[in-house]
Amino acid sequence: MSVLLIPLDDRPVTYVYPCMVANTAGIDVVVPPRSLMGSLFHAAQIDSLFGWVNNAIQKTQPEVLMVGLDSLLYGGLITSRRCEDNLATISKRLANIKKWKQKSKNNLKIYAQTSIMRISDNYDNTEEKQYWARYGREIFAWSTVMYRMLKGSSVDQGILESYEKRIPEEIRTDYLDTRFRNFQINNEILNLVEEGIIDQLIMSVDDSGQLGLNVLEKEKLIARAQDQKLNGKVRCYPGADEVLSALFAMWIGSRLKESNAEVRAKVLFSPQSASECASRYEGQTIGETITANLEALSIRQVNDFTGASPNNIDLTVIVHGGDIQGDHILLPGSPDLRQLETGEQVAATLAHLEKATTPCVLCDVAYANGSDPILVEELLKRKDLVGKLVGYAGWNTTGNSVGSALALGVSRMHSVRTNRRNQITDRAFQKSLFTRLADDWAYQSQIRSQLDAEASIDKLAQLISPYLGRIGQSMGFEPGNLRVSFPWKRTFELEVCFEDR
Repeated sequence: MSVLLIPLDDRPVTYVYPCMVANTAGIDVVVPPRSLMGSLFHAAQIDSLFGWVNNAIQKTQPEVLMVGLDSLLYGGLITSRRCEDNLATISKRLANIKKWKQKSKNNLKIYAQTSIMRISDNYDNTEEKQYWARYGREIFAWSTVMYRMLKGSSVDQGILESYEKRIPEEIRTDYLDTRFRNFQINNEILNLVEEGIIDQLIMSVDDSGQLGLNVLEKEKLIARAQDQKLNGKVRCYPGADEVLSALFAMWIGSRLKESNAEVRAKVLFSPQSASECASRYEGQTIGETITANLEALSIRQVNDFTGASPNNIDLTVIVHGGDIQGDHILLPGSPDLRQLETGEQVAATLAHLEKATTPCVLCDVAYANGSDPILVEELLKRKDLVGKLVGYAGWNTTGNSVGSALALGVSRMHSVRTNRRNQITDRAFQKSLFTRLADDWAYQSQIRSQLDAEASIDKLAQLISPYLGRIGQSMGFEPGNLRVSFPWKRTFELEVCFEDR
């Protein structure tokens, strides 16, 4: 049994980590050479990538293909916002996907991800078109006003015109044209679901507020999927970089469900009010993100525990949050949420772990862009509690963390349920958990702020070494020789490279 995986780009969270999750489940993954994938400043080699996929399907006859469509259509997630290719060109690329099932002799399933283009409320053009550096926030506000007007809400007289005067007409036209192109392609992707070419689709809502043209597109796409009765095949929720891991977990979760071995979970919020907390960069609550991910991964949430046997529950999902979500990144014009007092919920979270009688998935969403440092400091003192974890994550957005943590938990459950657990899957799991703790806690919440945007590998290695030692000791895991790097030559993401990878 093999899986063919086409990542969003060459970052570790999209290229390396999904493979670790699959290996944890005891399943082989075939991925394209990393050199074919897109990066921050260059697009994927699209023609070569299509050629590679066609050959791989014929040679390996995979059971399922997991594909980040943005790579094949635009050259990657970042270039989906930048590339100048027209609608006809991208539509022609999409049509090539219809040939994949014809090439397969193995009843190939296609699980796909497409993204709804984000609208960032900042002046950072690192991942956007060049004009974002001058007009980013104006475009965001302009988009918000248009959304309210199109939804029939009242707005101040002249406000739309005032924003349009601040943004040159050619930039407004280019931005709307790019959005329209991507939206039309997403509609064509829904057609492939309706035709049975794509078996499961996640339409990921990249960084989003509650209002905007991206939200309007999401609403239209969801409505269309419902009209076409595609509800069981199409899901739309916040996230992006974690979705390929989630797609894999969705697939193996559905296989377990078909064999009457579905994964059942007890969900505990710490504190309970965290479920109603507004999730940064997502335009919804943390509880809504949790529910969307559980449903996508075929995890059945068991709500009534009265008189229930512990044998009726497979996982305890603990959501560590608060009434306000912090943020390890301070954005201009935003409140400083880098240091929250989380002592009470840390104690409650540890108590939940102590009482748990099942394996645990810990979704650390007290902060965006990194772990709760108080929680992990206390957790690493308790080897017994670390030993209960089958999933952990605390990076970037709530959706990124929750999808990553649950995917790892489902994969670990799969290896146990299907008798695939062995030294190889155990090491894959340990590497996955170690990576999340190293990236989300050691780097994002402890070290990144000390680098002053300087992507110095030597300084990074020096600072992170003691933290990696603590993680390995607490896990009882010997990672071997490690190398850390900045794969995109910036301090936003870290890569932990294992000697045996």
